[in-house]
Amino acid sequence: MTDTDPDASLRPAMPPSAMAPSTTTSSAMTPPMRRALGGLLLLALALRVVAAIQPGYHHPDAIFQYLEPAFRLISGEGVVTWEWRVGMRSWLLPALLAGPVALGEAIDARSSLPLILPRIAMALGSLGIVWAAFEHGRRHSDTAALLAGFVAATWFEFIYFGAQTLSEPLATAAFLVASVPLAARAPSAKGVAGAGALLVLTVLLRPHYAPAGLVLVGFALWPARRSGRRLAALLLPMLAGGAVIALASAVIDLSAGTTPFVWIIENVRQNVVHNVAARYGVSSGWTFVFWFLALWSWWLVPVGIGLRFGTRHAPALVVASIVTIMLHSLIGHKEYRFIFLAVAALLIVSAIGWGVLLDRAAATWSARRALIARCVVVAGWSAASILLAHTSLAQFQRRIGVPGSELYAMLRADPAVCGVAIVYGAAFVDVPGQVGLGRAIPQYGFWGPTPARRGAQSWALAAQHRHAFNRIIGSVPRTGSPPPGYRTVRCDTGSDGYGMCLYARPGRCTPAGSARFGINHVLVAIGA
Repeated sequence: MTDTDPDASLRPAMPPSAMAPSTTTSSAMTPPMRRALGGLLLLALALRVVAAIQPGYHHPDAIFQYLEPAFRLISGEGVVTWEWRVGMRSWLLPALLAGPVALGEAIDARSSLPLILPRIAMALGSLGIVWAAFEHGRRHSDTAALLAGFVAATWFEFIYFGAQTLSEPLATAAFLVASVPLAARAPSAKGVAGAGALLVLTVLLRPHYAPAGLVLVGFALWPARRSGRRLAALLLPMLAGGAVIALASAVIDLSAGTTPFVWIIENVRQNVVHNVAARYGVSSGWTFVFWFLALWSWWLVPVGIGLRFGTRHAPALVVASIVTIMLHSLIGHKEYRFIFLAVAALLIVSAIGWGVLLDRAAATWSARRALIARCVVVAGWSAASILLAHTSLAQFQRRIGVPGSELYAMLRADPAVCGVAIVYGAAFVDVPGQVGLGRAIPQYGFWGPTPARRGAQSWALAAQHRHAFNRIIGSVPRTGSPPPGYRTVRCDTGSDGYGMCLYARPGRCTPAGSARFGINHVLVAIGA
């Protein structure tokens, strides 16, 4: 990567403070910039903590692939989905989340802290995105650093996903932090070792990001391609750092009773050989483009302008983003969170590009006009984040899991609960699992694909086994009637299809004869 500016002949010379060429990677950060970075990190953390304490979850995977296994590690109780039954998941992220879950249980087992503290831990991890954006911007100028850091701290998608217990946001944070030392003109052995560790962490959290990691490594190694000594000086510490994380992951898998890294093979077998993921929906190769249009809408134009001027300052991030989007476009089952790495990288590079434009304006405009331009650009990014966060699609995503989370928070705080039934119209993915319910309270499932257990018939079957539970979760509108003796405690009357009701009866539970409707038995029966 060179610092030669092909556009230098097209404009008047800039003062050094305005140009701030890409030499700041190895230079010390000035005290004002250190304070600015600290302020951005605090702002980012505050926004993410607010997001973390909100009920709901972006996708059921946030519960059943990560938080629920973490709860099982500390309690032995929990819902076991098919992915865990066939062994296609790593224990790495659940192990990382087990500590915050256990801390929440220790502080107040009847509160939602076991759900909230892991999300706050993820929010802390997501601050790496802000730091990386700031450092990549600082390679051009202080203005680019401040704007990129501000966008990473306040953009609505960074805030929302940063507080989710999903692998993609944490993998993205690890990837972006790794990209900083690898993009240095003269990477240090310590920096390269850290990058190697973070890239292995990225791949273990989200194997589909491996090609993006190879892009970073390729960009870092290319300048040293003609020198075996320089290549070794980069590769050896990188491999050593990666080996440390791989070893830690292997130890975690062994501690959980599984063979290290076999989950990767099983994941490929299930999703590639057997194409199991297709049963959750298949969409066209243009789906991500349509989602960008739906979510970013008119802001795609400013993002594109920023990319035009920012790409030369972080080309590896742009190439890694393109590779990530192309790879996931070839996979039939698509979800927006899958390409969060590309979303984050492109927004950061665009923000850096707008920093470049502001520096050029500062070189030719008066100080007052340059200040106004900076304020307008910051206000534009802020307004776009706020407005796009309130589009119908973004609001719909935030609504997922909210009713079930709120009802389970009530149940967790209720000492009289001795059993919970989930009846057709609702399903296990609508509620936050045993980690949301807490304690050793059994859950029963009365839903399924067979006609004998749909609609009113499911409610009738639940009525036959009402002795096993004293709380029922059902959907709005009702698909049947609650059994005699149950009263309506609360109904969420949302019109988005995710509303639910809580019904309760007095008395205790006698589970004898109802074991086959235990939630894990039901999941095995329906293959979920």
